[in-house]
Amino acid sequence: MPRYKAALSAARAALIAAAAAATLVLVLAPALYVVAAAVANWRRLVEVVFFNPRLGCAYWLEALSYLSLSLRVALVVAVVDLALGLPLAHLASRGPSRWRGLVEDLATLTLVLPTSGFGFATLIAWSGVVSSDATLPLIGVPVLVVLVHVALTLPYVVKTLSAALGSVERAYEVVSRSLGAAPLTTFRRVTLPLIAPSVVSALALAVTRSLGETGATMVVSGVRTTASVAIVRWVFEFKLEPAVLLSVMLAAISLGVVLLVEGVVRARRLRVALPAVERSVVRLERAVPACLRVLRDAVPLLALIALVALPLAALLRTVVEYWAADPYTGRPEGGVLYQLLGPPSYLSRVISATVTSLVVATVSTAVSTYLALLVTLTLLRTRLGGLVRALLRVPLVIPTSALGLSSLLFWRDVSGVEPSVWLTILTHIAFSVPIVVEAVASTYESVGPERLEDVARTLGASPYVVAETVTLPLIKRGVVAGAVLAFAHSLGETGATFLVMGRDVTVPVLVVNMVESLALPAAMFTSAYLTALSVLMFAVVRLTSR
Repeated sequence: MPRYKAALSAARAALIAAAAAATLVLVLAPALYVVAAAVANWRRLVEVVFFNPRLGCAYWLEALSYLSLSLRVALVVAVVDLALGLPLAHLASRGPSRWRGLVEDLATLTLVLPTSGFGFATLIAWSGVVSSDATLPLIGVPVLVVLVHVALTLPYVVKTLSAALGSVERAYEVVSRSLGAAPLTTFRRVTLPLIAPSVVSALALAVTRSLGETGATMVVSGVRTTASVAIVRWVFEFKLEPAVLLSVMLAAISLGVVLLVEGVVRARRLRVALPAVERSVVRLERAVPACLRVLRDAVPLLALIALVALPLAALLRTVVEYWAADPYTGRPEGGVLYQLLGPPSYLSRVISATVTSLVVATVSTAVSTYLALLVTLTLLRTRLGGLVRALLRVPLVIPTSALGLSSLLFWRDVSGVEPSVWLTILTHIAFSVPIVVEAVASTYESVGPERLEDVARTLGASPYVVAETVTLPLIKRGVVAGAVLAFAHSLGETGATFLVMGRDVTVPVLVVNMVESLALPAAMFTSAYLTALSVLMFAVVRLTSR
């Protein structure tokens, strides 16, 4: 018996070591290697970026310009997300039951949509209203970039705040209203302070997601260039040193925002200060008529429909209009069928890109799901489980273009792997593992199978038998949901794929290439086709989670 226990402990230690090594090599090292590359080649980097013999410090000034635009966009997006996300989260968690499903589905749909395809859909929907070079006054932020970033970041705010509102004890609000406080006063003085940490965390997620958005931004940005797009362009122009520096800066800002927020939330130092004109504010809140309270829900819901549903509907309508010929000139050369089946022969490229996308998504999801289960059932159960889970969020926070460059440098230096479908798979594993881990760990925490696992162990079951017969059946919904989310995310990933794909082009990258080459009808069809696949994945997730 002692020998059996010793062998069991040794096997468990070996399993934990294997999980830790796989996580380090496949997830953390590819995401953070760009920092090591910058430190190792700092002399060359400083010479090229700051003291270039021909350009001086031009690269540094460009990097600051790109970073400034990205930060301004992210801050504007965070403000809009907060204005729309709070009422939408309230509607999703406490509104009428007939509205909850609609709000939740619309708010989370962009999580699985391909960013390049959705960016093209947004460009089609708003091009007749907003010009591509239109900017917000004073801050000079492109309007189309803000619209597409708000649509892509809003799910993080709505999901975080709706979960926080659902966990708030309603008794505090009941007491406040029983004392005569208006609904707005109750929300501002009672509910909002209780969910303030979640508000800050949600805004941090929105800011980091906006900083890292690449695919949709490349389609709608026009002549403007954000930091994430600049990284891709510099790499393709063989300007590796400024791309590495900008990647490190962008990753440091994103990680700094998340760590700062985590520290503030854990310290519980958030307070909502009372305004000096509190009595006037309370009287004003009491005077708000009921019709305006209805607008509180109606306006954000209409904005959500305009940001998410309208672009998808416009994309589908445009594909139908351009199917046989250009509706304005009547020329068949401007139609979808001609560009797919005629001399341009884009259909073969779409099929080839689809095969590549499906291979990459399938292999990376299968490996990521297996590794995520291994991590969840081993590393997260150790004393360092909280630290491991925090570290696994790093690839989700780092901008995708910076992640792609870091993965390219890591695998090239470690094993000599050049851009190819295999490097694309390895890069997708880096951000797919955290997605599956979060879904599986959250399901495990909500189900709480510890007691059943203890019972199985007392009956003599080995850890493997316990995991196979008790744990996995209880958390299978989380496993399936995480795997489908990772598959859909891999299917739509653009920024990182641009830098590691080589000749093997995926469908989201093909959409960007079509737009840049002005093959717009083919881009319309490909965007609609890829969006349909992603919506199907989303439907599977919704059915699985329910």
